[in-house]
Amino acid sequence: MGERISFESEPPQEMKETVEKKKERLGPVFAESMEVFRNPDRPLADGALTVTRDNEGRAETFGGLVILEVLDDAVEMGRIEDDGEIGPSAFMSWEEIVDAAKG
Repeated sequence: MGERISFESEPPQEMKETVEKKKERLGPVFAESMEVFRNPDRPLADGALTVTRDNEGRAETFGGLVILEVLDDAVEMGRIEDDGEIGPSAFMSWEEIVDAAKG
């Protein structure tokens, strides 16, 4: 049987996705969510994303987020509150973002 590989903290550098590759892969997903946020005629739920980040080697997943702004070093996100409006926003660096998907 093959050797099992586990990462207690971070995977080896050669296995990590570069920030540039991450921006290419997630850019269209973030742009679509941001477009919904900027269009007052569309419900925010149309742009809702589930985003996973790496927090010191632990994966954390957050649902119901909308992209407010995409910067070179970070992405500003806001959570959709129960009333359908945007709650307080927060920034997530490109380095810590692992993945994002609609929903």
